[in-house]
Amino acid sequence: MATTTATENSFVLHVDSAYGPISRTVQKSPPRDAQPGEVPVIDVSGMFSDELSKRQAVAAEVRKACTGMGFFYIINHKVPDSITEALAEASRDFFHQSIEEKNKVSFEHQIEGYQGLNQEQINKSESIDVFEKLKITYRPSMDPVSKLDGSSTSGYQEFPWEKTASVPSLEVAYKKFFATRLVLARQLLQIMALALDLPEDYFDAKVAQPQAAVTLNYYPGKAEGEERTEPAGLGSHTDFSLITLLWQDDAGGLQILSPEGEWIKAKPIPGSLVCNVGDMMTMITGGKFISDIHRAKTEGTKERVSIPFFIGLAPKVNIELVKTCDEPNRIKEDYEGITAGDWLRKRVMDVKLGKLAKAT
Repeated sequence: MATTTATENSFVLHVDSAYGPISRTVQKSPPRDAQPGEVPVIDVSGMFSDELSKRQAVAAEVRKACTGMGFFYIINHKVPDSITEALAEASRDFFHQSIEEKNKVSFEHQIEGYQGLNQEQINKSESIDVFEKLKITYRPSMDPVSKLDGSSTSGYQEFPWEKTASVPSLEVAYKKFFATRLVLARQLLQIMALALDLPEDYFDAKVAQPQAAVTLNYYPGKAEGEERTEPAGLGSHTDFSLITLLWQDDAGGLQILSPEGEWIKAKPIPGSLVCNVGDMMTMITGGKFISDIHRAKTEGTKERVSIPFFIGLAPKVNIELVKTCDEPNRIKEDYEGITAGDWLRKRVMDVKLGKLAKAT
């Protein structure tokens, strides 16, 4: 959630973060295209190598990106485009249905499931977010590594896929997508461990049964002659996760706030994914890895689909500063010593209730 304070050529954006309200001066100039190298493109093929030196080389690039703007593209990640495209197509089929059909997987708890148009306002000082989403969270049954049965007796209930039977391709496409993203995210966290001068397996046990989710975001197209006061989009925010892996279709829309306070467009690069640092990673690294402010804004009349994958520490893992970070006092007192599950619930509620951000 964020509030704004205006001046003639800029305004101050106050955004809730892992440390409470943070303020950024934002230029009023229109969003611009990212300059070459401004959002680094990292070839991560070396992280699959048996040679430690090659994995360390990737880690060095990741460290530079994470201590800069906290956003970077990854290429040569070994996830076939066909897996992503299948889910994107199934997503469109789902969102093109009637509201009655989509509401079959709408739940009061809002932890996951379908959320309709104009139902969210992530930034309370901005307009209602114009998009729909379907969020489905981690189950051991979807994890290619975990062998838990995924039943209610192990603390997990299966998603009611039978309620999405009108889009028969959705379940298969989603599960395949989730499994491949989970494997990739765990590999990237090994690289991030190296980037933090930690043992390569530092995060392995901490994300064995992670807080993870895939969200299918749908930004509706604009019909000819239709008038809108605001374009389809999602307001200024930071992510709560350790890291986020984002796929966006060719409509684009991701905008990142640069250190100079300009909104820059991170346009889609074929075959790439966008990786960004989340608040949980910023928290445990004492601010060394930066969770930056970003938003989504559509341009033109075309509909947009984006699919972020979020991964965080397992719910029962304690929040604690990693030993190689040299600012031990940076962990917010409200969060120190609590579990990652409690931390995430508190962050979600703080933003929903607007507890942290205050105008100046």
